[in-house]
Order: sequence, then structure tokens, then C-alpha cells
Amino acid sequence: MKKTFFSYMIIVLGSALYALATVLFIFPRGLLLGGTSGISVILNAYLPVSPGSILVAINFLLLIMAFFVLGREMAIKTFVGSVLTTIFVGVFEVIFAGGAVLIPNVYLSSVTGAALIAVASGMMFYVKSSSGGTDIIALIVKKYSQINIGKALLITDVLIVIIGGALSGYIILVSSFIGLLIKTFGIDFVIDIIERKND
Repeated sequence: MKKTFFSYMIIVLGSALYALATVLFIFPRGLLLGGTSGISVILNAYLPVSPGSILVAINFLLLIMAFFVLGREMAIKTFVGSVLTTIFVGVFEVIFAGGAVLIPNVYLSSVTGAALIAVASGMMFYVKSSSGGTDIIALIVKKYSQINIGKALLITDVLIVIIGGALSGYIILVSSFIGLLIKTFGIDFVIDIIERKND
């Protein structure tokens, strides 16, 4: 019971940190760190539906995949992490609505946001959860291979960043790619630190 409670507390904290970093450092600069949000932005240019609708559809399909491939427990934890992250994003958008950009430099904003997201994702991955989206694909790759989660995310997200960044301009492309590298390699670093402290 204590282990389960601890796991869900980590999911809540990780989701909140992930959402806070996204709202304060990623959204204001229009950055792309891969994931289903990046896919939705790209597909929106070719489909007659909103990016939000595309995002919901993709996440729903990935959650179904998680249930069948990752198992019930991990799928439930991922569902909770995905829902909480979405809720926290909405709450923080209201709280910080109209606020000034905290870090004017787009590159520093990308580095800061990506580093915080790496910590948040590492926390959730450690308890077999995630914020949903392409994180689910990374968990599946990790289950059936020896590839670290961060590297699996890099594989799934790099193409998204390149395409989305190319559509958004050079500065967004470069800063987003820097953020993506920090996020993906940072996740493995965070997981490694947590595992060492719990050995």
C-alpha cells in the first residue's frame, strides 16, 4: 500500500512539474520538444480539424496501445499521468495568463524548460508512468529492447522536431533541437540518479 501511494505521489509531482515547465518556458516561446503536441501541429496543416482534437485522438490511441502492450498497471499509471499533466497545464495557463516571458532568450528558455521536463519525466518513468504521448512509445521500445528510455524518446521525437521546426523557422528549429537533446539525455540521467539512491 505504501509503495502504491508513493508511486502515485511521484506521478502527481512529476505531472505538476512537467506542466509548469511547459507553460512557463516551452509554450511562451513556441518551442517543440517532440511528442504528440508536435505531431498535432504538423498534421493540423493537412487535416481540417484543430490541433487539440488531433492531440486527443493520438493520445487516446496510444493509451489503448499501452493497455494491451505494457499491461494494466502501467497503462493505468500512464493514464493518470497523462490526465494530470493535461489538467495541470490548464490550471497553470489560467494562473500565469498574460504573464511576462520569464526568460527572454529563447535558447535559455529551451534549456531551462527541457531540464525541468527531464526531471519530471524521469520521476514518472521511474514509477512506470509517463505524461502520455510518445512517452508511451518509448516505454514500449524499452520493454522489448535494451535501449534506454531517453534514447528511445530521441528516436521517436527527433523527426517531429525537425519537421515542426522547419515549418516554424531556424531559431525555433535550433532551440527546440537543443531542448530535445537535453530532455532525452537528461531523463536517463535522472532515472540513473534515482536508482542509485534507492539501491
